[in-house]
Amino acid sequence: MMMSAIVPHIPVAGVWTSPDGHISLELRADGRFIETRDDFADVFTGVYVLVGETLKLFEDRGAVVSGTLSNGRLSLGTVQRPAFHTGAEAPIL
Repeated sequence: MMMSAIVPHIPVAGVWTSPDGHISLELRADGRFIETRDDFADVFTGVYVLVGETLKLFEDRGAVVSGTLSNGRLSLGTVQRPAFHTGAEAPIL
């Protein structure tokens, strides 16, 4: 018998901007995210999951970023790229 757990995703909506104003990350209530840089729209897009204060961003091209969202403050760690990734894109916020 296989058991599975249902993870209670918390939908949020808002835009967080880097201190220098060059990068912004929009979390949408539908579970999608959009990152923009300076004048480049939709640089990175994907889905996010927020459980408690733990945030995971799953970029459409395979990268994964872990972070936290606590008291309105967004903190992200390093980008984990799949083994097949060979591109040289800029890291996600």
